[in-house]
Amino acid sequence: MKTLILYDNTGKEYMRISGENIEEPTGSIQPLVVDIPEGKILKGIDVSVTPNVAILEDIPKTEIELLKDQVNDLAQANAELTSIVAMGKTNA
Repeated sequence: MKTLILYDNTGKEYMRISGENIEEPTGSIQPLVVDIPEGKILKGIDVSVTPNVAILEDIPKTEIELLKDQVNDLAQANAELTSIVAMGKTNA
């Protein structure tokens, strides 16, 4: 099995990745220490600017979170319809 090992000039290992489709890095490996805030994920590294910067994006909602939002929206719409129907009955 192929293994890619990332290490520094002292031989300290920082990361090891194993698998069948391991590719050797092109050029040199650059370090970038980034503070990733809660709720964000690393999308990539912008190498068009110096110093290079992390590209962050919001963590996508899970299927359960999306369904909870949909249930809340439906509950709100149901409450509004119930209110409209109740007002119609009192005016009739």
